[in-house]
Amino acid sequence: MKRHLVLAVAAALWIACHTQAQPLVTPVPPSASITQQLDVALPMDMTLVDSRGRRVHLRDYFGDGRAVLLVLGYYRCPQLCGLVMQGLLQALHDAQVPRREMRILRVSIDPGDTPATATARRELDLAYADFLLGAQPADGALELEALTALAADSARLARQAGVSYTPLAPDPSDRSAALPSRYAHPAAVLVMTPQGRISRYFMGIAFDASELRLALAEASRGRIGGLSERLALLCAHFDPHWGRHSDAVMNGLRAMGILLAGALGAWCWRRRGAPPGRRP
Repeated sequence: MKRHLVLAVAAALWIACHTQAQPLVTPVPPSASITQQLDVALPMDMTLVDSRGRRVHLRDYFGDGRAVLLVLGYYRCPQLCGLVMQGLLQALHDAQVPRREMRILRVSIDPGDTPATATARRELDLAYADFLLGAQPADGALELEALTALAADSARLARQAGVSYTPLAPDPSDRSAALPSRYAHPAAVLVMTPQGRISRYFMGIAFDASELRLALAEASRGRIGGLSERLALLCAHFDPHWGRHSDAVMNGLRAMGILLAGALGAWCWRRRGAPPGRRP
């Protein structure tokens, strides 16, 4: 427990330090985006390597009646991936979702990640989850796995999940040649059914606990999010690279305002042109 506390504090300090040093204001290429692909099945035959160095298949983590939370990123990410995981673990804690009812899968998009980097990241995540519990007894072990894959396999998984990412060019002024690869990628958590189909998307670095709890319950029953979920996600869309809500919200509101103004103008025009006794 003492070791977990130290790891949790280290994780929090790591995030805080990187948050101050690298504010979320750097624009990213348009290719780093999410395209919602609800009800799409992921490649269950995909080969991965777990944090212990064992070869596994994606199907090994599905099929037991539990919903699966899928997070795509990379383990040497300087900031965003840690924020996404802390936000997810916080929401799960606030929602009081029993650990036995879901599973968390992290899959790296970086072929340079190894079981060692996956293990280090996994231990920090588990320590943070235990830190959130505090003195509360856990209702079981949190099933969280950090997986790596070949570049072609992780690209295939991301493509079917609707996640687009792109490598970032190294800074020519940086003299540290040993720095790991970096990627521009969206911040997202995918809620999967036990059959491996995409049920819901949650974007950003902070998640509504009640919405997440409902999404997990529906996904565990094989239900797929519909139009209302798409609209809710649009309104809640957060651009993690700018540190604010995206222009999608403002553009949507502007479009709604234009439509409303047009409808009101048409109604007034018709009312003025109608005889007094026939005005609506």
